[in-house]
Amino acid sequence: MPLVCVLGSGIIGLASATLLADAGYEVVVVARDLPGDPGGLSWASPSAGAVILPSHNAQDPQIQTDSLRYYWALAHRDPASGVQVLKATEYYDPMTDDSDFWYKRAWPHYRRLPASELPEGVTLGFSLMTCAVNPTIILPYLQSQLEARGVRFVRFVAESLSQVLSVTGAKVLVNATGLGAKNLAVDNAVTAVRGQTMFVRERDDLNEIILRQGSEYTYVIPRLFSGGVIIGGSRQPGNFSTVPNKDLKRDILRRVNRLTKNAFKDVNPDTDVDDIVGFRPGREGGFRLETEGQNIVHAYGFDGMGYVHSFGAAKRVTDLVGQLLGGKSKL
Repeated sequence: MPLVCVLGSGIIGLASATLLADAGYEVVVVARDLPGDPGGLSWASPSAGAVILPSHNAQDPQIQTDSLRYYWALAHRDPASGVQVLKATEYYDPMTDDSDFWYKRAWPHYRRLPASELPEGVTLGFSLMTCAVNPTIILPYLQSQLEARGVRFVRFVAESLSQVLSVTGAKVLVNATGLGAKNLAVDNAVTAVRGQTMFVRERDDLNEIILRQGSEYTYVIPRLFSGGVIIGGSRQPGNFSTVPNKDLKRDILRRVNRLTKNAFKDVNPDTDVDDIVGFRPGREGGFRLETEGQNIVHAYGFDGMGYVHSFGAAKRVTDLVGQLLGGKSKL
Protein backbone atom coordinates (compact mmCIF):
# COMPACT_ATOMS: atom_id res chain seq x y z
CA MET A 1 0.00 0.00 0.00
CA PRO A 2 1.15 3.59 -0.59
CA LEU A 3 2.98 5.52 2.12
CA VAL A 4 0.87 8.14 3.91
CA CYS A 5 2.51 10.74 6.14
CA VAL A 6 0.57 12.14 9.08
CA LEU A 7 2.02 15.49 10.11
CA GLY A 8 1.24 16.08 13.79
CA SER A 9 0.94 13.66 16.70
CA GLY A 10 -1.88 15.23 18.67
CA ILE A 11 -5.14 13.34 19.04
CA ILE A 12 -6.26 14.16 15.47
CA GLY A 13 -2.96 12.94 14.03
CA LEU A 14 -2.81 9.77 16.14
CA ALA A 15 -6.44 8.90 15.43
CA SER A 16 -5.84 9.43 11.71
CA ALA A 17 -2.71 7.27 11.79
CA THR A 18 -4.64 4.54 13.60
CA LEU A 19 -7.47 4.32 11.07
CA LEU A 20 -5.11 4.67 8.12
CA ALA A 21 -3.11 1.73 9.47
CA ASP A 22 -6.39 -0.16 9.94
CA ALA A 23 -7.12 0.47 6.26
CA GLY A 24 -3.82 -1.12 5.29
CA TYR A 25 -1.73 1.94 4.44
CA GLU A 26 1.93 2.23 5.30
CA VAL A 27 2.03 5.17 7.72
CA VAL A 28 4.71 7.46 9.09
CA VAL A 29 3.95 10.10 11.73
CA VAL A 30 6.12 13.21 11.57
CA ALA A 31 5.83 15.78 14.36
CA ARG A 32 7.68 18.45 16.27
CA ASP A 33 5.99 17.32 19.50
CA LEU A 34 5.50 13.66 20.38
CA PRO A 35 3.44 11.85 23.04
CA GLY A 36 5.10 12.33 26.41
CA ASP A 37 6.17 15.90 25.63
CA PRO A 38 4.52 18.59 27.79
CA GLY A 39 1.64 20.62 26.43
CA GLY A 40 1.35 24.38 26.47
CA LEU A 41 1.63 26.93 23.69
CA SER A 42 3.18 24.39 21.31
CA TRP A 43 0.40 21.79 21.18
CA ALA A 44 -2.98 21.28 22.79
CA SER A 45 -3.67 17.55 23.11
CA PRO A 46 -1.78 16.86 26.39
CA SER A 47 -3.60 19.74 28.13
CA ALA A 48 -7.16 18.70 27.26
CA GLY A 49 -9.86 17.70 29.76
CA ALA A 50 -10.94 15.56 27.89
CA VAL A 51 -14.52 14.38 27.41
CA ILE A 52 -16.51 13.07 24.45
CA LEU A 53 -19.48 15.39 24.79
CA PRO A 54 -21.46 16.48 21.73
CA SER A 55 -22.28 20.06 20.79
CA HIS A 56 -25.82 20.99 19.81
CA ASN A 57 -24.49 23.25 17.04
CA ALA A 58 -22.05 20.68 15.67
CA GLN A 59 -20.54 21.43 12.26
CA ASP A 60 -20.96 17.74 11.37
CA PRO A 61 -22.85 15.60 13.94
CA GLN A 62 -21.88 12.31 12.31
CA ILE A 63 -18.20 12.95 12.99
CA GLN A 64 -18.89 13.35 16.71
CA THR A 65 -21.09 10.26 16.74
CA ASP A 66 -18.44 8.15 15.00
CA SER A 67 -15.89 9.35 17.53
CA LEU A 68 -18.07 8.37 20.49
CA ARG A 69 -18.57 4.90 19.04
CA TYR A 70 -14.82 4.40 18.77
CA TYR A 71 -14.06 5.57 22.30
CA TRP A 72 -16.98 3.60 23.73
CA ALA A 73 -15.66 0.41 22.18
CA LEU A 74 -12.09 1.20 23.24
CA ALA A 75 -13.14 1.79 26.86
CA HIS A 76 -14.70 -1.67 26.99
CA ARG A 77 -11.98 -3.38 24.96
CA ASP A 78 -8.94 -1.97 26.74
CA PRO A 79 -9.28 0.22 29.88
CA ALA A 80 -5.48 0.61 29.82
CA SER A 81 -6.11 3.11 27.01
CA GLY A 82 -7.13 5.71 29.59
CA VAL A 83 -10.74 5.84 28.38
CA GLN A 84 -13.66 5.25 30.74
CA VAL A 85 -17.44 5.34 30.42
CA LEU A 86 -19.08 7.81 32.80
CA LYS A 87 -22.36 9.57 33.42
CA ALA A 88 -22.30 13.22 32.41
CA THR A 89 -24.64 15.96 33.58
CA GLU A 90 -24.80 19.20 31.61
CA TYR A 91 -26.45 22.44 32.68
CA TYR A 92 -27.26 25.43 30.48
CA ASP A 93 -28.45 28.98 30.86
CA PRO A 94 -30.25 30.85 29.46
CA MET A 95 -31.16 28.05 27.02
CA THR A 96 -34.48 26.34 27.82
CA ASP A 97 -35.27 24.12 24.82
CA ASP A 98 -33.56 20.84 23.87
CA SER A 99 -35.91 19.97 21.00
CA ASP A 100 -33.17 20.47 18.39
CA PHE A 101 -30.48 18.52 20.26
CA TRP A 102 -29.54 15.99 17.59
CA TYR A 103 -27.67 13.76 20.04
CA LYS A 104 -30.67 12.81 22.16
CA ARG A 105 -30.75 9.52 20.26
CA ALA A 106 -27.06 9.26 19.38
CA TRP A 107 -25.70 9.36 22.96
CA PRO A 108 -26.80 6.61 25.38
CA HIS A 109 -29.33 7.24 28.15
CA TYR A 110 -30.14 10.86 27.37
CA ARG A 111 -32.52 12.24 30.02
CA ARG A 112 -33.77 15.78 30.37
CA LEU A 113 -33.74 16.87 33.99
CA PRO A 114 -36.91 18.24 35.58
CA ALA A 115 -36.81 21.75 37.01
CA SER A 116 -36.67 20.30 40.51
CA GLU A 117 -33.20 18.86 39.77
CA LEU A 118 -31.68 22.05 38.34
CA PRO A 119 -29.27 24.19 40.39
CA GLU A 120 -30.09 27.83 40.99
CA GLY A 121 -29.74 29.92 37.85
CA VAL A 122 -29.80 26.93 35.49
CA THR A 123 -32.58 26.86 32.88
CA LEU A 124 -31.92 23.52 31.16
CA GLY A 125 -30.21 20.32 32.20
CA PHE A 126 -29.77 16.77 31.00
CA SER A 127 -27.72 13.67 31.71
CA LEU A 128 -26.29 11.04 29.40
CA MET A 129 -23.56 8.42 29.26
CA THR A 130 -20.29 9.19 27.51
CA CYS A 131 -16.52 8.74 27.73
CA ALA A 132 -13.79 10.61 29.58
CA VAL A 133 -10.24 10.38 28.28
CA ASN A 134 -6.95 10.80 30.14
CA PRO A 135 -4.65 12.48 27.58
CA THR A 136 -1.50 11.59 29.52
CA ILE A 137 -2.34 7.93 28.97
CA ILE A 138 -4.08 7.72 25.60
CA LEU A 139 -1.48 9.67 23.60
CA PRO A 140 1.44 7.35 24.54
CA TYR A 141 -0.96 4.39 24.34
CA LEU A 142 -1.88 5.14 20.74
CA GLN A 143 1.76 5.70 19.84
CA SER A 144 2.78 2.35 21.32
CA GLN A 145 -0.09 0.59 19.55
CA LEU A 146 0.94 2.14 16.25
CA GLU A 147 4.62 1.37 16.68
CA ALA A 148 3.75 -2.26 17.41
CA ARG A 149 2.10 -2.33 13.99
CA GLY A 150 5.13 -0.91 12.21
CA VAL A 151 4.15 2.78 12.10
CA ARG A 152 7.24 4.99 12.37
CA PHE A 153 7.41 8.18 14.44
CA VAL A 154 9.89 10.86 13.40
CA ARG A 155 10.57 14.07 15.32
CA PHE A 156 11.00 16.83 12.77
CA VAL A 157 10.34 20.57 12.64
CA ALA A 158 8.56 21.16 9.35
CA GLU A 159 9.03 24.33 7.35
CA SER A 160 6.38 23.53 4.76
CA LEU A 161 4.01 20.76 3.71
CA SER A 162 5.87 20.30 0.45
CA GLN A 163 9.11 19.80 2.38
CA VAL A 164 7.58 16.97 4.42
CA LEU A 165 6.20 15.29 1.30
CA SER A 166 9.63 15.48 -0.30
CA VAL A 167 11.58 14.26 2.74
CA THR A 168 9.28 11.32 3.49
CA GLY A 169 8.45 10.35 -0.08
CA ALA A 170 4.81 9.95 0.95
CA LYS A 171 2.09 9.81 -1.68
CA VAL A 172 -0.32 11.72 0.56
CA LEU A 173 0.21 14.00 3.55
CA VAL A 174 -2.39 14.45 6.29
CA ASN A 175 -2.03 17.90 7.80
CA ALA A 176 -3.04 17.51 11.46
CA THR A 177 -0.86 20.32 12.78
CA GLY A 178 -3.42 22.23 14.85
CA LEU A 179 -2.13 25.72 15.50
CA GLY A 180 0.82 24.98 13.23
CA ALA A 181 -1.55 25.10 10.27
CA LYS A 182 -1.58 28.89 10.52
CA ASN A 183 1.87 28.92 8.93
CA LEU A 184 2.15 25.51 7.29
CA ALA A 185 -1.21 25.77 5.51
CA VAL A 186 -1.01 29.58 5.28
CA ASP A 187 -4.40 29.81 6.98
CA ASN A 188 -4.97 33.08 8.81
CA ALA A 189 -8.30 31.79 10.13
CA VAL A 190 -6.39 29.63 12.64
CA THR A 191 -6.36 31.18 16.10
CA ALA A 192 -5.23 30.14 19.57
CA VAL A 193 -7.76 30.07 22.41
CA ARG A 194 -6.20 29.94 25.87
CA GLY A 195 -7.59 27.56 28.45
CA GLN A 196 -6.65 27.23 32.11
CA THR A 197 -7.62 24.31 34.36
CA MET A 198 -6.48 22.62 37.55
CA PHE A 199 -5.80 18.99 38.34
CA VAL A 200 -6.99 18.37 41.89
CA ARG A 201 -4.88 15.65 43.44
CA GLU A 202 -6.15 12.82 45.66
CA ARG A 203 -9.80 13.10 44.64
CA ASP A 204 -10.85 9.70 43.34
CA ASP A 205 -14.27 9.88 45.01
CA LEU A 206 -16.01 11.50 42.03
CA ASN A 207 -17.34 9.37 39.18
CA GLU A 208 -19.44 11.83 37.16
CA ILE A 209 -18.69 14.54 34.62
CA ILE A 210 -20.43 17.84 35.43
CA LEU A 211 -20.52 20.78 33.03
CA ARG A 212 -22.23 24.17 32.94
CA GLN A 213 -22.33 26.38 29.85
CA GLY A 214 -23.92 29.68 28.93
CA SER A 215 -23.31 32.51 31.38
CA GLU A 216 -20.23 30.62 32.53
CA TYR A 217 -18.02 27.71 31.42
CA THR A 218 -17.42 25.40 34.36
CA TYR A 219 -16.70 21.69 34.57
CA VAL A 220 -15.48 18.75 36.63
CA ILE A 221 -13.92 15.76 34.84
CA PRO A 222 -12.70 12.61 36.64
CA ARG A 223 -9.39 11.39 35.21
CA LEU A 224 -8.85 7.63 35.00
CA PHE A 225 -5.78 6.16 36.77
CA SER A 226 -4.74 9.59 38.07
CA GLY A 227 -6.35 9.65 41.52
CA GLY A 228 -7.73 13.10 40.82
CA VAL A 229 -10.03 15.28 38.74
CA ILE A 230 -9.76 18.16 36.29
CA ILE A 231 -11.68 21.33 37.14
CA GLY A 232 -12.13 24.35 34.89
CA GLY A 233 -12.60 26.20 32.79
CA SER A 234 -11.96 29.28 30.69
CA ARG A 235 -11.79 30.50 27.09
CA GLN A 236 -9.43 33.40 26.43
CA PRO A 237 -8.85 34.19 22.75
CA GLY A 238 -5.84 36.42 22.18
CA ASN A 239 -4.26 35.65 25.56
CA PHE A 240 -0.90 33.92 25.06
CA SER A 241 0.30 33.82 28.66
CA THR A 242 1.59 30.43 29.76
CA VAL A 243 1.58 31.55 33.41
CA PRO A 244 -1.44 30.41 35.49
CA ASN A 245 -3.60 33.34 36.53
CA LYS A 246 -4.16 33.23 40.30
CA ASP A 247 -7.41 35.20 40.18
CA LEU A 248 -8.76 32.84 37.53
CA LYS A 249 -7.78 29.84 39.67
CA ARG A 250 -9.88 31.15 42.55
CA ASP A 251 -12.76 31.99 40.24
CA ILE A 252 -12.73 28.46 38.80
CA LEU A 253 -12.75 26.96 42.29
CA ARG A 254 -15.62 29.24 43.34
CA ARG A 255 -17.69 28.26 40.30
CA VAL A 256 -16.94 24.55 40.70
CA ASN A 257 -17.97 24.62 44.35
CA ARG A 258 -21.23 26.31 43.44
CA LEU A 259 -21.84 23.65 40.79
CA THR A 260 -20.98 20.69 43.04
CA LYS A 261 -22.48 21.83 46.36
CA ASN A 262 -19.05 22.64 47.78
CA ALA A 263 -17.44 19.31 46.92
CA PHE A 264 -14.09 21.13 46.71
CA LYS A 265 -14.49 23.53 49.64
CA ASP A 266 -11.35 22.21 51.35
CA VAL A 267 -9.14 22.50 48.27
CA ASN A 268 -6.32 25.02 48.52
CA PRO A 269 -5.60 26.28 44.97
CA ASP A 270 -2.01 27.08 45.95
CA THR A 271 -1.04 23.67 47.36
CA ASP A 272 -3.57 20.99 46.36
CA VAL A 273 -3.60 21.34 42.58
CA ASP A 274 -1.41 21.15 39.50
CA ASP A 275 -1.98 24.01 37.08
CA ILE A 276 -2.63 23.32 33.40
CA VAL A 277 -2.47 26.00 30.70
CA GLY A 278 -3.14 25.04 27.10
CA PHE A 279 -4.01 26.68 23.79
CA ARG A 280 -6.88 25.27 21.78
CA PRO A 281 -6.36 25.21 18.00
CA GLY A 282 -9.36 27.28 16.96
CA ARG A 283 -10.32 28.34 13.48
CA GLU A 284 -12.72 31.05 12.36
CA GLY A 285 -15.47 29.41 10.33
CA GLY A 286 -14.97 25.97 11.87
CA PHE A 287 -12.63 23.07 11.32
CA ARG A 288 -11.03 22.25 7.98
CA LEU A 289 -11.43 18.66 6.79
CA GLU A 290 -10.82 18.48 3.06
CA THR A 291 -8.33 17.72 0.31
CA GLU A 292 -6.03 20.20 -1.39
CA GLY A 293 -4.55 19.30 -4.73
CA GLN A 294 -3.63 15.68 -5.36
CA ASN A 295 -1.68 14.85 -2.22
CA ILE A 296 -2.82 16.78 0.86
CA VAL A 297 -5.65 16.15 3.32
CA HIS A 298 -6.24 18.91 5.87
CA ALA A 299 -7.59 18.00 9.31
CA TYR A 300 -7.28 20.87 11.78
CA GLY A 301 -9.13 23.70 13.50
CA PHE A 302 -11.16 21.64 15.99
CA ASP A 303 -10.72 24.17 18.79
CA GLY A 304 -11.42 22.61 22.19
CA MET A 305 -13.21 19.63 20.68
CA GLY A 306 -10.35 17.68 19.18
CA TYR A 307 -11.09 14.56 21.19
CA VAL A 308 -14.81 14.78 20.45
CA HIS A 309 -14.05 14.81 16.73
CA SER A 310 -10.86 12.75 16.63
CA PHE A 311 -11.80 9.28 15.45
CA GLY A 312 -14.78 10.53 13.47
CA ALA A 313 -12.50 12.99 11.69
CA ALA A 314 -9.97 10.20 11.21
CA LYS A 315 -12.62 8.14 9.45
CA ARG A 316 -13.18 11.03 7.02
CA VAL A 317 -9.43 11.47 6.60
CA THR A 318 -9.09 7.82 5.62
CA ASP A 319 -11.90 8.17 3.10
CA LEU A 320 -10.28 11.29 1.62
CA VAL A 321 -6.89 9.60 1.37
CA GLY A 322 -8.56 6.72 -0.46
CA GLN A 323 -10.16 9.15 -2.90
CA LEU A 324 -6.84 10.85 -3.62
CA LEU A 325 -5.16 7.52 -4.25
CA GLY A 326 -7.95 6.35 -6.50
CA GLY A 327 -9.25 3.66 -4.21
CA LYS A 328 -11.80 3.23 -1.48
CA SER A 329 -11.27 3.04 2.25
CA LYS A 330 -11.70 -0.33 3.88
CA LEU A 331 -13.47 1.30 6.85
